[in-house]
Amino acid sequence: MTTESLARFAAELRFEDLPTAVVRRAEDLLVDWFGSAVAGHGARPVETIAAFAHAMGPADGASEVLIGRGRSSPYFAAMVNAAASHVAEQDDVHNGSVFHPATVVFPVALAWAQALGASGRQLLAASVVGYEVGIRVGEF
Repeated sequence: MTTESLARFAAELRFEDLPTAVVRRAEDLLVDWFGSAVAGHGARPVETIAAFAHAMGPADGASEVLIGRGRSSPYFAAMVNAAASHVAEQDDVHNGSVFHPATVVFPVALAWAQALGASGRQLLAASVVGYEVGIRVGEF
């Protein structure tokens, strides 16, 4: 796949284009990621990152920081949620690309979905794009 075709895929994919099996797998991966984020709650490194995000970011941002139920900018919410979901080392891994996609994809997709008022379908489609692009680039 060329860079151009990968970029086109990423820009044009819609939820309606996804096969049912892909949607179900994306839902499973999202739930698994959320469980990993909950497992990271209270971990010292995560609390340190959360304190930094709280000090630097807005307290009334558009995106939720899952571990504290607070809000921040998409950037800081994604940072804290990613740290929480990776610290317990329970997140998924794609061996061929040496990549933990959920930790990278879901925090960002969720933060921006919240900030933009996107639907759950849009969140899942964006997440599938993130997985596909991340894995393909990682395997290159």
